Amino acid sequence: MAQPVTTSVMAHPFARRIPDWCLQAVLIVSAALFSIGVSGYAGGQENNYYHLPILARLYDEPQFADDLFIQSLRFYASGFWMLFAGHAHGQDAYTLLFSCQIISRVILFTGLLAWARLVGIAGIRAQCVFVVLASLSSILRGYSKAGDGGLLIDYFTQSELANGTTLLALAWMARRRITAAFAMNGVTFFINAFIAVWTAVPMAFILWFQWYEEKWRLRPLLLHAVAGLAIFALLAVPVVHNIRINPYGTAVPPFDYVTFLEEFFPYHFLIWTIPSSDIWSFLVVFCCGLAATSALSATGSFLAVALWGAVMVWVAGIFLPFFTHSRLLLNLHLLRSGTTVHLLAAVAVAALATRWLFSRAASDRYIWAPALILSACTSDRMLPLIIIVLLLRRAIPEPEFRPWLRYGVATALLLPVILFSIIHGLHVLSAERQVIAQRDDWQALGLWARARTPETTVFLLPPGTSRGTRPGFTIDAGQDQLFSGAVVFNYFSHRQAWIIRASGSAVMWAPAYYPTWRDRLLEVARLKDLPARLHYAAQHDIAYVVDHCVQTDPFLPVARFGRLCVFESSRGMET
Repeated sequence: MAQPVTTSVMAHPFARRIPDWCLQAVLIVSAALFSIGVSGYAGGQENNYYHLPILARLYDEPQFADDLFIQSLRFYASGFWMLFAGHAHGQDAYTLLFSCQIISRVILFTGLLAWARLVGIAGIRAQCVFVVLASLSSILRGYSKAGDGGLLIDYFTQSELANGTTLLALAWMARRRITAAFAMNGVTFFINAFIAVWTAVPMAFILWFQWYEEKWRLRPLLLHAVAGLAIFALLAVPVVHNIRINPYGTAVPPFDYVTFLEEFFPYHFLIWTIPSSDIWSFLVVFCCGLAATSALSATGSFLAVALWGAVMVWVAGIFLPFFTHSRLLLNLHLLRSGTTVHLLAAVAVAALATRWLFSRAASDRYIWAPALILSACTSDRMLPLIIIVLLLRRAIPEPEFRPWLRYGVATALLLPVILFSIIHGLHVLSAERQVIAQRDDWQALGLWARARTPETTVFLLPPGTSRGTRPGFTIDAGQDQLFSGAVVFNYFSHRQAWIIRASGSAVMWAPAYYPTWRDRLLEVARLKDLPARLHYAAQHDIAYVVDHCVQTDPFLPVARFGRLCVFESSRGMET
């Protein structure tokens, strides 16, 4: 059996007096906090729009009895959010979400280090370097290419929590810990079912290659598999039960599901809606991962096998919409599975750079490792240089440089990384301050609405950015900007919003909501100014309109919160 190559790094004398598990725990928590500092954090944005109403159990309140979007969240198919339903009130939600973000990153770096050890990164110093490089890696920054799956993003969702459990399941499968691997994939299913479906494919690839290399006998394989699948089934039961009892999943109005995806958010599902530049970037990430894996020569790790298995899921996502428009199958979000490719590619590149930094060869330490770090830890446009660096290192493994010149080359290569990281950090800090300020405006408005308006009051809000590709859903740019931060409105106000574009996600688990969502969004998209929105609101018994601040009679707001002004719809009938 081929063994992973290990990086021999002598432990510091002080480190030898501390238990290994303690050092690992400190390293993982430190890496989690460092990565949050790099990515930034601001709770209460984007997909938290679906989570906050669950935390407050808004669907149990009478004023939401006829709000199909809010009611459908009762059957949101994630066991994770079932655990926290009704357990957050007011600003407690921010504390809960930030705590979950830390836990998510802890699990992620536990998974990343499990793979690092598989490919030979041993010793606490080498692992420290590895987690720093992974945190700075442009491969893990933001969202995956050609699929838009979350990686190191600036807020918490359960899907990013599942990134760590995915890595652990695959690493344990590579180590032939099948019971633990299947059980961990059960945890993934409990968190996010479709990610567990993606993960099953690279797990199957690894298992097949292990069987092909005669690393398993049938009887022990079956015993371990059955035990792991039993745990998987127990973890899957609550999620499956919630899906089965969902009354909104059976009443399906006649509409084409692919058309809906083009109207709502096609980038997880439909390859023809994705720019060719993003597809090229994804293929570059995959090739960088394969090339780095080959250079690591860690054949016993099955990293290349896992990469091929993960990319096959993404490739299946290309063709699926051409063969079926089934809601059940398309809801697997197969293009979004590119996150697994990004995660494994980042492991390979960061591990290779770490290996070279601790190499005995001076050229690896002072030339090739800094060049690889420059390519991987600055702009994602630099990623193709990884292939060039690997080819050059193979062609001229020991370039002729005088000792003093090596230091100069290393400095010249690493200085841009430091400068880029500082500038990027300042940009992230500025962006997060803006996000929080915009969110706080909507929070203040929501608290005012809860204190000053009847429970049954309905608000017309800016509907949010139209991210579909079909015509007719374009929202005024000013309305788009005004919407920023509105994710928290329902949670703090406990009042209905007439329509928000992001509510369309409910069509995935409650297709009966589609006609309401589409008709309202199209109607509101046609309203080009405040008088039109006030008139529309009055016609539909919507009490208030949130819009840009206009201080001219008769358009005087009843309340103002930063850039947001609240107008009574009765003014629309008067004018």
